[in-house]
Amino acid sequence: MKKITINILLILSLSQQVQSASVGNVATGFSSEVTQLAQFAADGVAYGLDYAEQVAQYAKLVETYNNQFRSYKLMLQNISQLSPRQWNEFRQSVLGLKQALEYGEGVSYTMANYDQQFSKLFKGYDHYLNKAQNDTLDFTTTYQQFNTSTRDTLNGALKSLNLQASDMQSDEATMQYLQQKSLSAAGQKAAIQAASQIALHQTHQLKELRNTIMTQINLQSEFMLTKNEKQAFQEAISKTKATKGIKPIIGDETPIGY
Repeated sequence: MKKITINILLILSLSQQVQSASVGNVATGFSSEVTQLAQFAADGVAYGLDYAEQVAQYAKLVETYNNQFRSYKLMLQNISQLSPRQWNEFRQSVLGLKQALEYGEGVSYTMANYDQQFSKLFKGYDHYLNKAQNDTLDFTTTYQQFNTSTRDTLNGALKSLNLQASDMQSDEATMQYLQQKSLSAAGQKAAIQAASQIALHQTHQLKELRNTIMTQINLQSEFMLTKNEKQAFQEAISKTKATKGIKPIIGDETPIGY
């Protein structure tokens, strides 16, 4: 699975787009002009769909890791220690799990920022969102809660190993620690148990993250289609699809829970 770098430029370029949007429209080559604000919203849909797809792939991968960890726990009931080959496979899976944690946190941060900027750009969106969700959904808060829950679970699992998340920030430190744990049966069991706990939680978190992203971009797209920028937004979607090779079609996604 390819590793996607989160497009922070989508957020950083916002101030430039707001300033230039007041000057005029941008020629696109379609039947009419597409405003920069509409293009910003369309790009957000495209990137959101890309993130959601990647998050779903990570969720499946982490679920595979968890099944592997469970298998190792069962094996250790009958043998004293895993073989060097098996332990090396476990270490590589832990690094993959670590990457999934980092990706989920990064996407949550990016989508929370995008939601805040969308609210600032498009007046009336907050009212529309509250009406649509009966005042029960705050995307920025939800993304923050995802990251808080992940960090709490991570620190809780690592506490049993006398560690904190900050102790495992680099891949080198993680591999070195796991190498130390491989020297004893008790160390292997404790490390595998902690990894399994984290993977189980992260599988659920990534699925919820994917669903939240889809809900966010659906509501933002529906909002754009109710505004005066409806035609511009539709053309911006077409432009994004043509230039980025992404299929940003709202309402045609995998059902929740996939």
